[in-house]
Amino acid sequence: MVLGWSECFRSYPLLNSGYESITHGFVCALIERWHEETSSFYLPVGEMTITLDDVACLLSIPITGRILDDGELTREEGIQMMQDHLHFIAEATAKEVAKQGVAHVSFGKLERRYEKLLHRCNQLIEPDTKEEHAEQDEVRMACINAFMLILHGWTIFAGKNSRSINLLWLRALQDNDDLSDWAWGTMGLAFLYEQLSLTYDSLLPCVVVTWPSLW
Repeated sequence: MVLGWSECFRSYPLLNSGYESITHGFVCALIERWHEETSSFYLPVGEMTITLDDVACLLSIPITGRILDDGELTREEGIQMMQDHLHFIAEATAKEVAKQGVAHVSFGKLERRYEKLLHRCNQLIEPDTKEEHAEQDEVRMACINAFMLILHGWTIFAGKNSRSINLLWLRALQDNDDLSDWAWGTMGLAFLYEQLSLTYDSLLPCVVVTWPSLW
C-alpha cells in the first residue's frame, strides 16, 4: 500500500537511499568553505556547487513542478495539521508542539504514530461495517502521510539536529490529486542550502548536516 503511494509521489527512489559514514573533520572542512552568497564551496581546487542536475542524476527525484511557499507554520497550524493528517489526538499534538517549541514533530513520535496507524490498517483489511469502511480510508491516508513524512524527513529534509521534521511538508501531502506535481528535488536542494548557511552562521561549524546518498 505505502510503496505504491510512494511511486505516485515520484519520490520512490528515496527508499533506496541512505547515509555513508564520513569523518567529522571532513564535514567541518566543508562547512568552513561554504559561501552563502554564491551557494558554493570554495575549495583549493576551485569553486564547487551542488546543482539541480546533480540531484536529478544522483537521487532520481523530480526537479520540476510545484514548490511550497517559503515560511513556517504557526504552532496552532501545526497542531491542526497533526490532527487532520496524522490522526493525533488534540492533547498529544499540543504537548508535542509545545515540547518542540515550533510546528515540528520528533521522529520518534512520528515513527510510533506510523506503527500504530499501520497496525490499525492491518486490522481493517476486511472491514465489516460502513463505519469501518470509512475509518479504513481515513487511517490509510494518515498512515501514508506519516510514512511519506518520515521518508522525506530522513532523507532530503534532514536538518542540523536530525531529531524532528517540519510539519510544513505535510502541505504537499494534502491534495491527493496532485501528489506527483511536487518538485521534491528542488525543495530538498533549497533546504540543504538553507541548512548549510544556518550551520555556518551559527558559529558551530562541526554540526553535521546530512543528505542522502545511494547505497
